[in-house]
Amino acid sequence: MQKNDLLNKKLLELKTTMPDSILADHFKLRPDMEQKYTDHQKQNFKKDVAWILSFLAESVWVGQPVLFEEFVSWLKTFLSSVRVPMKDVAESFTLIKKGINEVCTPEENKIINPIIEKAIISILSENQILSLPATENHLSFLAQEYLDNLLIGNRNKSLSLILGEVKSGTPVKEMYIQVFQPVQYEIGRLWQTNKISVAQEHYCTGATQLVISQLYPYLFTGERKDKKMVTTCVPGELHEMGARMVTDFFEMDGWDTYYLGANMPIESVIKYLGEVKPQCLAISATMTYHVGAVEEMIRRIRSSELVSSTLKILVGGYPFMVAKDLWKSIGADGYAVSADQAIDLANSLIAA
Repeated sequence: MQKNDLLNKKLLELKTTMPDSILADHFKLRPDMEQKYTDHQKQNFKKDVAWILSFLAESVWVGQPVLFEEFVSWLKTFLSSVRVPMKDVAESFTLIKKGINEVCTPEENKIINPIIEKAIISILSENQILSLPATENHLSFLAQEYLDNLLIGNRNKSLSLILGEVKSGTPVKEMYIQVFQPVQYEIGRLWQTNKISVAQEHYCTGATQLVISQLYPYLFTGERKDKKMVTTCVPGELHEMGARMVTDFFEMDGWDTYYLGANMPIESVIKYLGEVKPQCLAISATMTYHVGAVEEMIRRIRSSELVSSTLKILVGGYPFMVAKDLWKSIGADGYAVSADQAIDLANSLIAA
């Protein structure tokens, strides 16, 4: 798939100028709002415009409009939860489209306009799909009790619930899939719908990371394999929970794992790969506007003399779940929906 580098660059450059001009145009249409907006609200408005441009640029760059559609759906849910009128949001998108059309070529606008116009229709539509609830399973009651304690700040009780269940014989894998994963989805949904604050969301995620760390003695019980894998997030990516969980699954499968964490500089990753010499690298990106960073990391790893040419690279995260063939266009060897599938895929790629 050929990427639209020039249009991507134009859209990203607009992030420095367009937020101010869109805010000014907004006040021209709504003179009464200028006096009502606080400085904080003005800054948030401009940040939102820059954010929209980031998602739009990445979506256009990889030729995957569905990425922007999913972002708009998420944005609509979030802004509705804080009672922002959808007609105001649609108005902002219309102004953004107008501003882009003024600086882009007719051919470029043929790419941009349908994407933004579809977004405006979605914003004004009364139908809205929220995050799906967790699937019922035999640990659903535990997951709910675990979440309830996290939300009231009772981290110790949450930890004791998990340790008690594991000590009673429940496999750690089941705890990851049937407790931690649905709880993290629900925490994200609660924040998205303005039911909990950013502080609560961060606390809950941090608490779950602490709980997971207490389960590490249970991860090293299986037969060890002569296989190594490194997991990392791209520069700027701060969401690391999914990557950490995938790494733990590989550890439970007998691999020697090396988890580098969030926001890793590409040069540092390349140097580490040269030192450790793994058979597999897993790269994680949660935010759509980090897809470009994933592509750059893969490209630079492939061209480095420090890294073996036989290294298999898997990618994971929300953008790759939304756009099923996205992994192919950025040079990865594969993408898996779940941690179990990632293990199967890695084993098959190495054996091939």
